[in-house]
Amino acid sequence: MDLKVHRAKKRDGEILTVAKSPVVMVALTTPIYDAIQLMAKKGFRRLPIANAGTRHLEGIVTAMDIVDYLGGGSKFEMVRRRFGGNFFKAINEPIRLVMTQDVVSVRTSAKISEAIGRMKESNLGGLPVVNDEGSVKAIITERDVVNLFADRTSGVKVAELMSEKVITALPKTTIFEAERTMATQGFRRLPIVSDGRVVGIITAMDIVRFFGCGEAFAYLRSGTIIQVLNNPALEIASKTVVTVEPDLDVGQAAKVMREKNIGAMPVVQNGKLVGIITERDFFKIIE
Repeated sequence: MDLKVHRAKKRDGEILTVAKSPVVMVALTTPIYDAIQLMAKKGFRRLPIANAGTRHLEGIVTAMDIVDYLGGGSKFEMVRRRFGGNFFKAINEPIRLVMTQDVVSVRTSAKISEAIGRMKESNLGGLPVVNDEGSVKAIITERDVVNLFADRTSGVKVAELMSEKVITALPKTTIFEAERTMATQGFRRLPIVSDGRVVGIITAMDIVRFFGCGEAFAYLRSGTIIQVLNNPALEIASKTVVTVEPDLDVGQAAKVMREKNIGAMPVVQNGKLVGIITERDFFKIIE
């Protein structure tokens, strides 16, 4: 028995030192709305979908999949065509309808650098970690990688990593318009700007939490959710926005992200928006 334990440990790579486990998963038959509620309650941006018995990985659903399906992009066409725009019917469909089936994953024997490489190549924010049999053992995300930088002086300034061209929203931008922009442009968060100053930030998880709340469910059931989606996104956005200045070391920026549990910070100078730094930007300084 001891020999088997030691052999198993030897097969496990350094990735398990940063990846999170145990992993909360759902089954193929889980209703979409149940998955939304789970993501909203736990703050998960992604849920692996696995066989209930073997834990064998069968798919993954992300916050962006939910945004796409409930108003954003190509998946929303299913709501229109198959359910005649009836959101209540749409959210009671099984999660397999919107999941990604061909999941990029890494083995438990992988190095952290391999996981980072796969996330960079596939433009993904997280990867399930599976054993040799394909059973889910952990999950590694961009946030886990950023936490490796936290409070470490790197000599690299925020200005060197940030994106200068920021897709933004206006205070009057509706929830539906924000969803569509996220899905079509591929951004999980949009700073809300008025006269060059950041007054809020709307994220994919804000939208997941909105749909996962009891009040939204009542609108879904009554068929009036479209009216609510035409409300300003600022109503469900974070209005206390954590910002950062361009000359801050990225190690300190990572520390702020870790302490505030956020995935991005608008970069401001003299009170004006000049860029945004996200978890994925940290990959730029990893070989």
